[in-house]
Amino acid sequence: MISRGVFLARMLGACALAGACAFASAQQPAFPSKPVSIIVPYPPGGITDVLGRLLAEGAARKWGRPVVVENVPGGGTTIGTQKAATAPPDGHTILITSFGFVINQIMMKSLPYDSRALLPVSLVGLAPNVLYLHPSVPVTSVAELVAYAKANPERLVFASSGNLSSPHFAAELFANLTGSRIVHTPYRGTSPAMADVLGGQVSGIFDTLQSMSYARSGKLRVIASASDKRLSGAPELPTFAESGLSGMLISSWFGLLLPAGTPEAVRQYWSATLREIIAQPEASARILQNGVEPANLDPQGFQAFLDDELRRWSALIKARNLKLD
Repeated sequence: MISRGVFLARMLGACALAGACAFASAQQPAFPSKPVSIIVPYPPGGITDVLGRLLAEGAARKWGRPVVVENVPGGGTTIGTQKAATAPPDGHTILITSFGFVINQIMMKSLPYDSRALLPVSLVGLAPNVLYLHPSVPVTSVAELVAYAKANPERLVFASSGNLSSPHFAAELFANLTGSRIVHTPYRGTSPAMADVLGGQVSGIFDTLQSMSYARSGKLRVIASASDKRLSGAPELPTFAESGLSGMLISSWFGLLLPAGTPEAVRQYWSATLREIIAQPEASARILQNGVEPANLDPQGFQAFLDDELRRWSALIKARNLKLD
């Protein structure tokens, strides 16, 4: 079995080599013929919304057609996802979504849509989890953290932005890999969770690079990133693997999907357009400013990525006996 880092490296490399040919072969179909909607199944202001608006701007410039972002929050993203899944399959409605898209398939007994009713188009960004600790936790490295966790069962209290969120899974993955006992405290969003980490009410949190300012100002201690390589936004930060804990790989991710039945030429044209937007230096810089590493997976690569996510998190949910609220 290849490692997740090798898997992603191969997929990204293959897409990079095929990129020019794919874009050349994705000749423009009779699309778009009317305004386009990008559905965001979250409220305005989050990273998914920010990325959706960035991509909408780029697509509108390229096509000379209105491309609007439509926020459809609720139901743990299922309301917006259902709207996208049941939209006319003509390419004029597309969904941008994240980590919860896979988790809902595992944890929800019944969804208001069939996950197969959505076709992968592009993975556009990865936001690897980074571990931040309150300075009162007496560790400065991954090795010290593992030793402390084993010697002090349930003393490490990890906050998260919500039950079964990416930060929650990161904490559970750490506990599973190290054989330690932790406490998970879910909050309604990152802001209240981070407030309690800063106040010392909880030990720490897995979050994106967006919170590095707290570490650089000394308010928090940053330990490592759960990525396969050092992050371009913080090259000084070691990975968990570099620090001796292999398998600690988890990211929030951001990708786009179209309703099943959309003509393949339209899907490929969407994918090529998104890759062209992401490759622009200004767009890449804006993505990095939000703690996200630009990605560039085509429909086939994104499908393989989603399959791998489904396998990994199904196994962790079973191992940790995780439940919905």
